[in-house]
Amino acid sequence: MAKFTLNVNGKQHEVDVDPQMPLLWVLRDELQLVGTKYGCGVAQCGACTIHLDDTAIRSCSLPVSAVGQRKVTTIEGISEKGDHPVQLAWREVDVAQCGYCQAGR
Repeated sequence: MAKFTLNVNGKQHEVDVDPQMPLLWVLRDELQLVGTKYGCGVAQCGACTIHLDDTAIRSCSLPVSAVGQRKVTTIEGISEKGDHPVQLAWREVDVAQCGYCQAGR
């Protein structure tokens, strides 16, 4: 176990976790930010995508020890009111978790 201070959605969070724990599980289990989803577990489907300093990253394959001082933004962090165009579009078309296992149109 090790202590990490993470900047998530503009707030500082301290966690005491295994350094190899994927960021996905830190977000979901330690910080209760469940908007970031588990999909495939191998960084292919995109359900676990977060922004790390404005770059899209698959959080299921990123150990928390690799985050450092970079800013983490989850779906909850793009708009406090839930009115960001991405959030609105997902609700409007009733998007499933990620679409990885669904046939295209």
